Amino acid sequence: MTALAFDYYIRSRLPAHPDVPAVLAEKFLATLDALTRIDPMIFADWEVTDLPAVSSIPLSAARLRIAALIENNVARDDYDRPEPFYGYAAVAHTDVVVDRRRMTVRIKAGGEDEGETSLRAGAFKAPPDPAIVTYPLFKAALLAINAIWPAPWACAQAFRNSFVMVPEIDPGGGLGYTLQDTPMIPSEPTFPESVFHIPWIAYLSAPLATGLNLPPEITTERTADGGLLMSATMERLDPTNPEHVRRARILAETLIARARASRKMKDRS
Repeated sequence: MTALAFDYYIRSRLPAHPDVPAVLAEKFLATLDALTRIDPMIFADWEVTDLPAVSSIPLSAARLRIAALIENNVARDDYDRPEPFYGYAAVAHTDVVVDRRRMTVRIKAGGEDEGETSLRAGAFKAPPDPAIVTYPLFKAALLAINAIWPAPWACAQAFRNSFVMVPEIDPGGGLGYTLQDTPMIPSEPTFPESVFHIPWIAYLSAPLATGLNLPPEITTERTADGGLLMSATMERLDPTNPEHVRRARILAETLIARARASRKMKDRS
């Protein structure tokens, strides 16, 4: 199947919560196992990353020393000194032949600084195969991750790098290039810019969802923890579909208002 024009992620922002690598390791293994139960064909053959070694090992082997791996993945300063204040990283990806079918989980947690979770479909310069970007799968994955790593908000979203290289003639007559920021959705240049990018499925915790009223075209349901799950569409979100974009704007404006995350944040994945 052909790749999609946009990248698709699930992301959440975790409150600061100092923790030890052993606890983080247990939760990380629970995350990988929960995802595998959703779809053993897509979430298969996990490889766990050892960041300092720039290598990975199969999950079956990593289970035996997962706490040590995460402890070794501690945040480090510019001189490669450990900085536990900023937490630890836990990273795993599915071992696939075709990058478009890869799933990558990243958790940053355990520090006195904010943490985050992400699940990415596809890989760098390899937007995902449509077969691994479905509403049932992304909804189930968002709920599974949020159950293990509770967050004030979580969001499944589409993203397209909006920076392009533009040729220009320099004063000396030579050809050069500059970076130019273009709208993520060319047909909707005023679409709100935020960490939520183009929201598809969004979660707000019970406190953030209190008193929220949404138009009927936004599908909503209460989660087990009393939070609110909101969906722009129960199809794959298509940022070229005007109706999908209109509903995504409702979610974006809701998340920005409720989560107070309107500051412009570029994707770091």
